[in-house]
Amino acid sequence: MPQLEDIGLYLKGVWMLVLGKPEGFDWLDLSAAGVWRSFAAILWCLPAMAVSWSAWRMFYLINMPEGTTAGLAFIAKLFIVDVATWILPILLIVVLARPLGYGQALGAIIVVTNWLSIPTFYGMAVPAAIRLVIPDSDGLTGMLSLMALVAIIIAIFRVLKVITGGDQTLLAATLSALFILPSLMIGEAMQRSFGLLPI
Repeated sequence: MPQLEDIGLYLKGVWMLVLGKPEGFDWLDLSAAGVWRSFAAILWCLPAMAVSWSAWRMFYLINMPEGTTAGLAFIAKLFIVDVATWILPILLIVVLARPLGYGQALGAIIVVTNWLSIPTFYGMAVPAAIRLVIPDSDGLTGMLSLMALVAIIIAIFRVLKVITGGDQTLLAATLSALFILPSLMIGEAMQRSFGLLPI
């Protein structure tokens, strides 16, 4: 598992790519081993995920009848949803790599987006943390969540544009949509099927 120092270097590389600087690749491990190692980002995101789970659990209990419980099984389901919304879009990207002609960039796409998930999850955890501390802050946290989502979409598009060569705007936009839209749809569908949404 990559150490904190390595994570700092990877995030520096990702940030440079967000800024449109291809030099960011120099700070990333794009080897086959680096691709698999990048999935360790999930473990580094667990604290941020836990904050979001706690906020969602509170929201769920507030909007459910008195006596409703949401214990470890509830948290485990939220974990499964988060992992699924992380992994399934990547599998879709892998399947479409040859038809859409970005096969050579596939490793870089996986590495960069995996490490980008760390600031993504921690950014989304900020409004969740505020919601935990200030329960009646729906307006503020809703606005912050929207701002974080817009920032995430922009960051994903910018790094994918650099990865695909800088002049493949349509391809970068398509890949961004493949990462974002299935994740949102899968998340909502799984939340409904797992009974994680208030009735």
